[in-house]
Amino acid sequence: MKESFDSAMEAIFAWEGGYVDNPNDPGGATKYGISKRAHPEVNISKLTKKQAREIYRQSYWQPCGCEELPAGLDLLVFDCAVNQGPGFAVRTLQQSVGAAEDGIFGSRTKEAAESADPREAIRELVARRGQRYGKLANFSRFGLGWMRRLSDIHQRALELAKS
Repeated sequence: MKESFDSAMEAIFAWEGGYVDNPNDPGGATKYGISKRAHPEVNISKLTKKQAREIYRQSYWQPCGCEELPAGLDLLVFDCAVNQGPGFAVRTLQQSVGAAEDGIFGSRTKEAAESADPREAIRELVARRGQRYGKLANFSRFGLGWMRRLSDIHQRALELAKS
């Protein structure tokens, strides 16, 4: 339950690179994983890594309560928020740890996450993320990359849960 934002950012930046504007990506122009669709107020082409880190902290890490989660689960929920949205990340965490599903990270979600077996919660959250990816219309185009990312983050999360 320690502050692990810096190591989580290393994992995110391993998957989120420089500027991309793929016409098949509904997020539009993206840099370091920050998309124009999610952050229309940001000049994506001029975004710095430092600015991206602050957006990640304020818009994904903090709202999802990642600093309150057990090691491993914090990374997995954070990556879910980044790649699938903070609302989905919190609801999926709640489903995975048996908390009431309201999409808001609060004391009950924190308590359920602390009480859950971290490896079981990680496994459940990974399965739910994979299921959602498979339902997306552009899974045939981007799915293999999403699943590679999910597999990598899953492995990293399990390693963190051991320590």
